[in-house]
Amino acid sequence: MKIAALIEANKKKPTDTWRDWAEHSERAQELYAKASSTQKFADIKLGDGKRPVCILPVSDIHLGARGVDYKIFRKMTEEIIETPDLYVALVGDLVEFAIKLRSVAEVMAQTCGPDKQIQWLESWLDEIKHKVFCATWCNHAIEREEKQSGVSTVKRLLAERFVLFDGIGHADVSVGKQVYKLALSHKFRGSSEINAPHPCQKYMRLQGIDRELAIMGDIHRPAYNLYWDGPQKRIGLVAGTLNTNSLYASRYFSLFTQAVYPCVELSHKQHAMTPFENLQAWRDHAAR
Repeated sequence: MKIAALIEANKKKPTDTWRDWAEHSERAQELYAKASSTQKFADIKLGDGKRPVCILPVSDIHLGARGVDYKIFRKMTEEIIETPDLYVALVGDLVEFAIKLRSVAEVMAQTCGPDKQIQWLESWLDEIKHKVFCATWCNHAIEREEKQSGVSTVKRLLAERFVLFDGIGHADVSVGKQVYKLALSHKFRGSSEINAPHPCQKYMRLQGIDRELAIMGDIHRPAYNLYWDGPQKRIGLVAGTLNTNSLYASRYFSLFTQAVYPCVELSHKQHAMTPFENLQAWRDHAAR
């Protein structure tokens, strides 16, 4: 004989609706926006308007990697500090951060670990911060940290000091009465085996249609193109690297990695952009 069980309980049931979750998400969005120190757009003024300025994109230093040319790093740092009317855009991969664990050899090819690379980077940023006008995201540090832990110490260091683009950034840069429209990212989509700035050109043609200068790093192939795109003169620029003795690069890309950083002069008198092979070439030009 079965005996029926008698159970009475004030079972809790959800009372939420989609409207509650929409309102919650909107509040969270507002809070995240208030807490954010990164951006997509920026208005930046360089210089006193009495002389042209030079912008030097610096990327792919890979501090802490054993293959880096640290003599050039020291020399480049002194030149950045000592050169008047020079301003720097940090375009990513400033530290090696071999934390992806894809290769024991890659991990061992570091002169110090990630914690010391952070200290090294912070000290360097503090020394050159008066010359830096913006910075971008990157894959070696910011993206790797976020994938491992959801946060990035490198992003915090950069965002505390500079305009930081946590993706593609558009900067309207004023030099005197001239306004130059820049697009910056650690990398843009696309590639070309024979035309390194192709991703920059592609972005300006298809997305950043009002931009006239696009800057990236990542591919370790320093180059620039000055060209006409219809009625508009444009420059696509790829910064170089200091990691000139990378085993990965020499196996998969090239034996010829150049520690070269092209730069661009922006005129204060007329709307004119002039690219130079490196900082010394611009300094020689400015001294004439």
